Amino acid sequence: MAVGLTIGGFIAGLLLMAGNDWFLAPIAGAGLGFLLGRLLGLEKRIKELQYDFEKLWRQVNEAGGRKDADAPAAATPPETKVPTQPATGPAEDVSHLPVDGPARDSVPELDPEPPAPESTSEPAATDPRPAARPPVFTPEAPPPYVQTFFRQLGGWLSSWFTTGNVPVKVGVILSFIGVAFFLKYAVDNELFSLPIEFRLLAVAAGGLAMVVVGWRLRHRLRVYSLSLQGGGVGVLFLVIFAALRIWQLLPAGIAFVLLVALTAFTCALSVLQKSRALIVLGAVGGFLAPVLASTGQGSHVTLFSYYLVLNLLIVAVAWFQAWRAVNLVGFVFTFVIGSLWGYHYYRPGLFASTEPFLVAHFVLYQVIAILYALRQPPRKIGLVDGTLVFGTPVIVFALQAALVSDTEYGLAISAAVLAVFYALTATWLHRRHGAALQVLRDSFLALAVAFATIAIPLALDAGWTATAWALEGAALIWLATRQPQHLANFAGATLIVFSGCAFVLHGWRNDVGWPVLNGNVLNGALISLAALFAARRLEHFRLPPVGRLYGVMAWGLFAWGVLWWLGTGVAEIDDRVGRDLQMAAVVLFLSATVVVSAWYGQNRDWAMARGLALLFLPALALLALHGTDQYGHFLGGLGWLAWPVAFVVQAWLVRSMDRQGHRSARTWHVGTVILLTLMVAVELGYQVGEWVSGAWDIAAASAVPGIAALVIWRFRRSPAWPVPAHPLAYFALSLCMVAGQMLYLGVVTYTLPGDTGPLPYMPVLNPFDLAVLFAGGVALLSLVVIRRDQAGLGNTGAPAVLSAYRLLLGATFLVLTTLALLRGVHHLAAVPWDADRLFDSVVAQTALSIYWGMLGFAGMVLGARRGQRGLWLAGAGFMALVVLKLFLVDLGNSGTIERIISFIGVGVLLLVVGYFAPAPPRVPEDES
Repeated sequence: MAVGLTIGGFIAGLLLMAGNDWFLAPIAGAGLGFLLGRLLGLEKRIKELQYDFEKLWRQVNEAGGRKDADAPAAATPPETKVPTQPATGPAEDVSHLPVDGPARDSVPELDPEPPAPESTSEPAATDPRPAARPPVFTPEAPPPYVQTFFRQLGGWLSSWFTTGNVPVKVGVILSFIGVAFFLKYAVDNELFSLPIEFRLLAVAAGGLAMVVVGWRLRHRLRVYSLSLQGGGVGVLFLVIFAALRIWQLLPAGIAFVLLVALTAFTCALSVLQKSRALIVLGAVGGFLAPVLASTGQGSHVTLFSYYLVLNLLIVAVAWFQAWRAVNLVGFVFTFVIGSLWGYHYYRPGLFASTEPFLVAHFVLYQVIAILYALRQPPRKIGLVDGTLVFGTPVIVFALQAALVSDTEYGLAISAAVLAVFYALTATWLHRRHGAALQVLRDSFLALAVAFATIAIPLALDAGWTATAWALEGAALIWLATRQPQHLANFAGATLIVFSGCAFVLHGWRNDVGWPVLNGNVLNGALISLAALFAARRLEHFRLPPVGRLYGVMAWGLFAWGVLWWLGTGVAEIDDRVGRDLQMAAVVLFLSATVVVSAWYGQNRDWAMARGLALLFLPALALLALHGTDQYGHFLGGLGWLAWPVAFVVQAWLVRSMDRQGHRSARTWHVGTVILLTLMVAVELGYQVGEWVSGAWDIAAASAVPGIAALVIWRFRRSPAWPVPAHPLAYFALSLCMVAGQMLYLGVVTYTLPGDTGPLPYMPVLNPFDLAVLFAGGVALLSLVVIRRDQAGLGNTGAPAVLSAYRLLLGATFLVLTTLALLRGVHHLAAVPWDADRLFDSVVAQTALSIYWGMLGFAGMVLGARRGQRGLWLAGAGFMALVVLKLFLVDLGNSGTIERIISFIGVGVLLLVVGYFAPAPPRVPEDES
């Protein structure tokens, strides 16, 4: 590699010196090339040695392990009979390794066991089979290193200049360069008086003589003869080009005939002798000829035509031989020298005379890449030259960008043409050669996708570019799932995700075009559909070793598609629909989306689409919460249409879950009823509040859960869906409704005084008291329902819960009635609705003493009459609480009529209790 880079640096220095006075450039270039080559070579060698050492060490350890495993057999006592059957132990694991001789780059053979020491005891029985030769361990080839093109070219040049007849090779190169400089120097300084025609003929005769001598020596001194022939061919190329460009001695037609003839002649020599070196020498000489003999005044058409002829020579060689070095020499010289010419001399007026040569050379090197894959040995057919396959389009597209920089859509058209070219070529390779050239076909297909991706943003605006990328990503995934490929799947998913991001950042335009039929909606919908299509393709696609990752990708793309679908729709509604109608429009849009998704999921057996229906109820809840905060109710605008439609859709979804036996159907039944109840309560309260002032709206809203419980009890034995589908769930829900109603009333009646406007306050006939009475009635009815259905609930673990439910109802009803009493004191006695003021009020304390005493009296009397000892004890507890309150609280209000009423009233109640229920009922003997 060092020699190759030294030569490369020397040639680069010559190129610099040819147009300047930098005489030290070749020496400096050679020095830098040598140092760089040595550095790279040492690095590579160290890595190879390290890898070989580690591999050898592992194999030695494995051999030691096998020796230890066989040790017990070797230590068998002399009298032990050796088995005659072949052993089947670990040693068989290496039977497939080569043992006939040392392989290339293999390590020396290892003796698996040291020689056993001589023993004086009786020799043991031996195995009559001949001992197997120890295995030869051949280390695997070192892992491929990622090398640049210049490293590969330098390695080849190093091998070429360090093997074979090195002096003659170096001599040919130096002679060739010396002839070029001599010709230029002779012209500049007029050294000879002979006509230039004779000088050129003399040089040509010398070159031809080198070819003839080399041909005659081809059987005896192959390397020497090939070097002479290569040098002679280079001299002939140089003479023809000099006669054409420098002295204009040959017409262009005759010169090209000679060049074609010389090209064919060199091609024939190299193919007949199977000499890669010959054609490389000839190619290097031919490509360097116009550079070394250039005056800077020639025609680019002549230069590129000449290079076209040389590249046709390389195509002819590639038809017979897969010589990568020859291909790379032509590739590098053609595009490097062409790029340098374009940088210095190209102008827009030269497009018509430059573009055909760029296209021709591009096609030639794609043909060479295909021939290189086809002309490989049988085991390597299909081998891809990455430099030609990927390097050629990159360089050509960069040069094309410079050529069409002043043409509108020129680069977009160029990229599209390249995409079509590679797609057609990939198709032709697939049909003509099938799996033999699969890697090359896939490479061309990837290039087609890449150039199509590039062409889109060059031709379209940002919005449609993002959409095209999304569709392209979906197409990649479709293709990759039909012909399993990891890279194409990941590339397609990445394109879809990045297309959405690009559209958000650069493609969205507010309020542009018609409603719905505009770029925003169409692009967003296409991005969404591309993501959903890709998710559908990847849902059940698994390809080792990352099979599970495809499931994650599928769900991610599905979520991305749903997000884009909903986001596009909501954004369009926000842009186009008035504020009063936006909520209803979003609800209708979401309902339609869920219907289509659920229907498609059921008919096409797509679990992801069916799963989207599970998000409908939470989405409705969020929209309802937003609507309450934003509008105060739900029926405004088109809400009277949108929300009923939404709940019809939700009912259809829940019914579908029941038919499919969905495990979570019961949960969605309960959730749907709860959401509907809350929304009806909010809407009823809003509508009542619009017509009547005061607390009537709160009272009306609080009645809705009780009404819902009554409806459930009404249909609990009916065959009509939905209550019979999940009777226990609906029964538990109804009890929760009742408890929730009473708890809600407890909170609001404690917080608010209960304005009765426009009517004056009347005990019982006011909004809060009526609501409490209704809630209490529903609670009593729930206890009746529980008693009737007790048998059906006995084995469900519910009795303990029902007991807690009864206790909760009793405590809540006590709080509600107490608050109702205090509310009456507030309105009738003009005591402010404040906890401290009510506590300090003598009227409030007296009323509480009388009320709680009546409750205690009722409990004791009913407990004694019914024989319920627990009820009697509860009443007695209340009476004790009242007596304690009289002495701790009411006694402080001395000298007031209220204190007198409190003590007398409670005393009378105790006297009555002492008459009717003086003692608690006795416990039956059989009761524990």
